[in-house]
Amino acid sequence: MTTMAMAQAVFQHAHDFYDTGSWYVVAECWDVLAIAEELDRHEERTATAFELEAAAIAHFHALLHRGQTTRH
Repeated sequence: MTTMAMAQAVFQHAHDFYDTGSWYVVAECWDVLAIAEELDRHEERTATAFELEAAAIAHFHALLHRGQTTRH
């Protein structure tokens, strides 16, 4: 199960990189609880727990760029 600290790290990353790519979407549209719920859903689907904050941030990066064909 995802910790609130991990969700907070994703939230903080979104605010730190607000002007970079699509991170403003997470910063403006998601709160820490919603981020934690998404991370929990992903863990349940994949049966793999997030062990590092970087992995949780990478998951949201993938969500933001799903379906885009251009590389950043």
